[in-house]
Amino acid sequence: MYFLIGLLAFLAGIFYLIIPFVLLSKINGLLERIQDLENQLKEKGPSTFPETQIEKKKPPIKEEKPILVKETIPETKKEVPSSKPVAKTPKPAAVVPPTIIKQEPQPLAKKSEAWEKFEKQIANNWTGILGTIILVMGVGFLGIYAALNMSPFFRFLMVLGIGVGLFVVSILLVKKEFWVQIGYWIRSGSGAIILFSCIAAVSVPGMKWIESEFYALILVIAGILVNLGLAWQTSQQKFASLHIVLSLISLAILPLSTLIFFLAVGVSAFSVLLSYRTKWEFHLIQTAISFLILNFLYKGHFSEQLHVLNSPHSRTWGILGTLVVGIPSILAHYRKVYSSASIQRLPFITHLIIWAGIGLGLSVYSTGSKWNPPVLITVSIGLFFWARTAREKLNIRWLYLTDTLVSLALASIGIILLSRWEVDIFLINVYVSLLFSIFFVVSSEEKENLLKNIGAVLLHLSWVQYIILLIVKYFGGLDLGAWPIVITTIVMILLTFLIQFYDEIRNKESSTASDDIYGVGGDDRISPAGIFSGLLASVICFQLFDWKHSELYLPAFGIILLAIRQNRNWNGLGVGIFFFVAALHFEVIYRIYSLERWEVLLRDLPTIAFCFLMIPLSKVKLGADKIRYFSSPGAILLSLHIVLLAYWTTQSLSAFLPGILWLLLSLVYLETKNFFSEREKEWENTWKSSINSAGPVWQFFALVFVGLFLGAHILVHLQSELYVGIFKIRFLIQALAIGVFIYWAKSPNPKKEIPNYWNSLLPLFWELTAIFITAIIALEIPNTWLPVAWIVWAFFLNQISLKTSLEISRFRFYSLCFYWYSCIHVAFISSSALTPSEYWANQEWLGGLIGIVLQIAYLVRFQLLPPFQGVEAEGYPGKISKLSERLDQKSDYIIFYPLFAAGAFFLFWSFDSSLLTLLWMVEVFIVFLMGLILKKEHFRYVSLVAMIVCLLRLIFWDLSQSSTITRALVFLGVGGILILMNTLYGKFGNKEKTDAP
Repeated sequence: MYFLIGLLAFLAGIFYLIIPFVLLSKINGLLERIQDLENQLKEKGPSTFPETQIEKKKPPIKEEKPILVKETIPETKKEVPSSKPVAKTPKPAAVVPPTIIKQEPQPLAKKSEAWEKFEKQIANNWTGILGTIILVMGVGFLGIYAALNMSPFFRFLMVLGIGVGLFVVSILLVKKEFWVQIGYWIRSGSGAIILFSCIAAVSVPGMKWIESEFYALILVIAGILVNLGLAWQTSQQKFASLHIVLSLISLAILPLSTLIFFLAVGVSAFSVLLSYRTKWEFHLIQTAISFLILNFLYKGHFSEQLHVLNSPHSRTWGILGTLVVGIPSILAHYRKVYSSASIQRLPFITHLIIWAGIGLGLSVYSTGSKWNPPVLITVSIGLFFWARTAREKLNIRWLYLTDTLVSLALASIGIILLSRWEVDIFLINVYVSLLFSIFFVVSSEEKENLLKNIGAVLLHLSWVQYIILLIVKYFGGLDLGAWPIVITTIVMILLTFLIQFYDEIRNKESSTASDDIYGVGGDDRISPAGIFSGLLASVICFQLFDWKHSELYLPAFGIILLAIRQNRNWNGLGVGIFFFVAALHFEVIYRIYSLERWEVLLRDLPTIAFCFLMIPLSKVKLGADKIRYFSSPGAILLSLHIVLLAYWTTQSLSAFLPGILWLLLSLVYLETKNFFSEREKEWENTWKSSINSAGPVWQFFALVFVGLFLGAHILVHLQSELYVGIFKIRFLIQALAIGVFIYWAKSPNPKKEIPNYWNSLLPLFWELTAIFITAIIALEIPNTWLPVAWIVWAFFLNQISLKTSLEISRFRFYSLCFYWYSCIHVAFISSSALTPSEYWANQEWLGGLIGIVLQIAYLVRFQLLPPFQGVEAEGYPGKISKLSERLDQKSDYIIFYPLFAAGAFFLFWSFDSSLLTLLWMVEVFIVFLMGLILKKEHFRYVSLVAMIVCLLRLIFWDLSQSSTITRALVFLGVGGILILMNTLYGKFGNKEKTDAP
């Protein structure tokens, strides 16, 4: 009874399972017919009507009935001559084809291609796959239901009968064209059910009825053979894949055992063999992934249930199974059918998935043996040469590239696993770098740019990894100065040399370095390997940080690097050596920071020698006969050492010495620059030209030394009041500086077409000389006599601007400035200061009075001079000369009025206020007289204005504040002066008007 119920349930399930397949088949048939119709329409030629051609270019739209407009054109009747009247039949009007006025339909929304592919994949494939899986599960549930009321043997027969029945149904369906697709899916399900029934009969409780292991094995093999036979019989990979997947699923749901695992291995191996029939890439991917999942399922079986196998080598079976399936999968692509010079995307992805499956499968059963590294390295070597057959014999380039990279990965893993042999981690990194170096060289020799670029990147990353490893170990407390680690770093540097040497030998005709895949060097052939040489050399500096006297022999190592760079013309090393230079100086500064001055000099001498040798060892060959020296970096470093040592070794002796030494060194650099400039052509193409190539550096540091002296002079020297004998130290230093600056100013200044900062700054040393002399006057001469000193200094500047052959005519403007300053000093400083001394020689007014006398003499001298004509034309001197020319045109205003103002203020501060009006009127009379003599009206106007001011003061001040006798004298004097002014104006002023044209 229960059997009949189960059978009815099974038939109902079959019915409801077939109906969806029938509907899906009809839908698929309709879709295919529509697709065929669309293809046929596209293949047809263009229509005779242009409207149709336009329509064909439009997207498919919904058909609409056109609007027809009939038009008739009457035709003229033609007379036919005849003896008999002939009945004329009227001709119908010519029918013109109707004009079709089409209404523009709205285009239909185009369906997404991605969605169409997804829908087709689900409808054509996965509905069948899922249906078959569900069918097998339904049979299983049916077997469970029947298991409660039937013996195991009858349960087996029931399930087997269902499988056989489905197979018979599939045979019948396949014969009908409409039911072919359904027949194949049912056949796949029947094979899975038969296999499930056979395996359940020997291992599933409730259905197990065979106790003999031999007969059980025979039954399982029979079920597998049936299923594999069905897979072999099909011609489509989706059905074959389904047979394999269902077979593996049926095996996976069984209790874990070694027998089941090897059956799965056999099924997977057979599945791989199926792919040899044609290019079944999805089938291979499915096989690889399915077997990988099976490996993970059996990981626990082989590692934890060793009592089941009763063997200490249980994991070996998993490894063997993985290789049995993986190796044929890899070799499947080594066939002529895959011949292609370009990369085929799907086979490439399939190959990578297979390799990933093999790697993960082997990692699942890893034994941790110390023999794994040599095995992996040996396999990688074999695979490397085997991959060449794909390129040379089969012409499968993508396969050659893929397996070559896989061989590189295997070799890298093998080297990394050398840690099981207790190989040092730094040495392992060296081996990895050596491997990548060999790979890079071999790829370059084979002209494989892709592999060469990958090798270059991996090689550079291995060097970066080594540096990072050193940093991590340093912060971890490891002593990096140990001999083995230092030697390892040196070996790394030799590897970088190896790459550069290879590039020099095999790639010398190219404008770029062979490992410069980033384009950082451009056409200068800067090899990244050379940059890493310098980086690793700097690492050695830090490794030897705690070695005694390392600052003495590390410069020798640097000199060796310089010699190698110049001898081999390795520009990359020339760039990288700057890292070494920075590390070397960091170490030297750290070592000598706290030492005494002479010991500092001794410890720094090797580094100074290294910096100096950077100048001649900077030769770069730019062609067969052309060379160039990049000596500026060495000259800069050498100069910086001199700057610091000049301060470091003399500061403790005296605070004045660094500035003085810097001043003298500026002369040394100036003469060095001039000496080598004179011999530029004589030393061309010799090592001596390297020193001349650093000419801009000598110029720059010569000025730097001057700037440092000026800073020291302002901050240190000027603050001192110490004496050496009768002279102050600052006076002696200023006198020395004046001599040095004059030497600078008279230094040869070659004129060039394009002025540079040197040509602009060198003439300014005359200004610097004048500034220092001015500083001496201001600091060393007493305040009483400063007005006299300023006007005397103005006389001197005016004289040298006229009498010397030097281009310093602009000093006439400076002379005028000091004349103004002398007037200001007389007007506001000397006259207003109070001096408590009883001696007349110490009185402030005396210096002011003498200053006024000398100012008058300067005024007369200035008036007698010819008009100013400056010789400077460029830069700051040229601007000053132009300003002087403009001021010279207004000499009356810039010379006379400052003196008049100074005299007025001097009288105001120096004499009693009761006599001030009379004294001012005397000065007004002098100004008035100057106007008459020089025939300058503005003097007379100014004198008249000043006269009015004096008269106002006479009325409002002298009448009320002065005594009677003083008032009388002032009024008499002022009145006499006014009468005299009137007389002179009446005689000479009117004459001047009559003489005017």
